[in-house]
Amino acid sequence: MGLFLDLINLSERATNAGLEYIYKSVHDHDDGDTPHESPFVRRLIELFHQRGLAYLDVVQAELLKWSTGKYHKAGEVPPPPPGMMQRWTPAEADLVRIYLRALPPSEWTLQDHMMMVDYVFQRYLPSDALVAESEWMATRSTLMGKVQANLDKPPSFSQADVILAALPNTVASAVEQFALSRIERSVLDIAATKAAEYVTNFSDDARRQMRGIIRRHAERQMLKVKGIPGRALQTELADAFATLNRDWRRIAVTEAGNNALVGLIAGLKPGTKVKRVEQYASACIHCRRIDGRVMTVVPPDKPNKDPDTEIWVGKDNYGRSSAPRKRVGDQLVPRSPEELWWVPAGLMHPNCRGRWVQVLEAAAGDDPEFAAWLQELFSKKPN
Repeated sequence: MGLFLDLINLSERATNAGLEYIYKSVHDHDDGDTPHESPFVRRLIELFHQRGLAYLDVVQAELLKWSTGKYHKAGEVPPPPPGMMQRWTPAEADLVRIYLRALPPSEWTLQDHMMMVDYVFQRYLPSDALVAESEWMATRSTLMGKVQANLDKPPSFSQADVILAALPNTVASAVEQFALSRIERSVLDIAATKAAEYVTNFSDDARRQMRGIIRRHAERQMLKVKGIPGRALQTELADAFATLNRDWRRIAVTEAGNNALVGLIAGLKPGTKVKRVEQYASACIHCRRIDGRVMTVVPPDKPNKDPDTEIWVGKDNYGRSSAPRKRVGDQLVPRSPEELWWVPAGLMHPNCRGRWVQVLEAAAGDDPEFAAWLQELFSKKPN
């Protein structure tokens, strides 16, 4: 059954935004629970996901405990700490904790409720910890691409565990441990910066959501409004954190997968041929269309690159469109090839599972020292 959408009354900009949203939703792989085919990426996704859920579980539990008076300790109530929505020093955070514990939640003002949310997030989901987690994931996932570039066959799961345990945790330690090329160092820096931005935005969005939930809960209590059936505070928090859990996993799936692909391209010699693999149950039509495409690795600064046959670090779909048409005036016209999605070095889109494999005649990576390091790792532990 077809679907007719009347967009004539929308502006040109709104029409194009709507088309882009529709096409991106069609191409999104909304199945974060499907295991990734790559042993490296699968292991790293699970590790990063588990570490993130440990933070989120604590935040959810703490919000509920504070809101229901579990931490209330009767005593003299100190003056309310000044300032809201700011980064507190440890001493200031202690003052906030002492103040909130001394005051029964039934006597909290709306500002007190908001202060509690800020305290919990600063205490249990600090931005510096999230940035460290994101760099840990970005560094290892990018270096996994280099690992693949220097292996003559796909790794086993036991090899993946050995390598993951041996890889460095930060960009600085990776640069110190390995003789990376300029491109590889740039790819690491970019991956770490992007991941840090994503997890920081995640934390900010989560705090805004929790402030909204706690505010509505406080308003119902202050105005003596009966709770909405089925939407008690515990239920609302559980629903919200279920969504946050999926969002965190989405970051893991997307960034780990993308970094591994780009890291592979960065670690291969120019002239190496790679084949795109998009063979998994949830692959969208657009991803299946590029399955099996063979591309030649070229330097990013190569002049007159052919996007149909060549791949390079920096080739992505940022700023390009998945919608084949756009509105110009009152007409829908085809987009030019320069505007449309092409075969990227990394993933086609968020939550994608695509990967590169070297074709049989491809040359291996050009880092003998790194290849020797891998062989030494494998010789220490059984495969």
